[in-house]
Amino acid sequence: MSGMGVSKIKTNPVTDKLRGGQPCVGTWLTLCSPVAAESIAQVGWDWLVVDAEHSPVGFETMVNCFRAAQLGGAAPMARVPWNDTVWIQRTLDAGALGLVVPMVNTEADARHVVSNMRYAVRGQRSFGGSRVAAYIEGDYRTWADEHLAVIVMIETVQAVENVEAIMAVDGVVGCFIGPNDLALSMGLSQKEIGGEAHEAAMMEVLAACKKTGKAAGKHCFSGAEVTMRIGQGFQFLALMSDGALMAKAARAEFAAIDFSGAAAAEAKDARGTLY
Repeated sequence: MSGMGVSKIKTNPVTDKLRGGQPCVGTWLTLCSPVAAESIAQVGWDWLVVDAEHSPVGFETMVNCFRAAQLGGAAPMARVPWNDTVWIQRTLDAGALGLVVPMVNTEADARHVVSNMRYAVRGQRSFGGSRVAAYIEGDYRTWADEHLAVIVMIETVQAVENVEAIMAVDGVVGCFIGPNDLALSMGLSQKEIGGEAHEAAMMEVLAACKKTGKAAGKHCFSGAEVTMRIGQGFQFLALMSDGALMAKAARAEFAAIDFSGAAAAEAKDARGTLY
């Protein structure tokens, strides 16, 4: 029986761009919805990261979000909850083309990440097959060792102090600054995020990445910030999340409603009376 055919993945567009010095932009998936993932993937993002650390997404739903992202044209990735062997290896087997791994504070932490993302003899990843293997051109095991996007999170004072050694670890493709946790680690208030001390720490991370030839990344809160960070030399950039983008658009459209008419005013006053 004839089918629609399967496109084979020759290389990973994320690692290709990051190793080539290009910006690579995506967004976070927090809504736990494959339908939302498929829709937002078609915007043109390079990647979509399912946030398994700070969202209630279940494992099977995460797999379906990977499928939806891939169908929509974005590389499926995930942020695992911790630098944990089981989470890293299971999520890769589920079809992630890269992982963002939180709380990598030392060179040893970074080596642990890489070891769990590579097969023996270069690492300790167990081979049991991967859902995405059927879509890969060639042998998945060989492909994975070369093309998976290994992104470590720099989000503490300790990580900033060790950042050059972390980024020098073979196999690490780039890092991702968690601005909120970094601010907490520095003892900064919410109002001080983006202030002089906070910005200086992030620039220290960027400098270490440039020195080691690795990609620096950051979570951004607007398209304007993404543009600014690209100009500074950041590459792996996240713009908000599916939930935040939806809420922003909803607030903007709701604010644009004109309630000046009498009927409209009555409708506005009736809001919230359902119960």
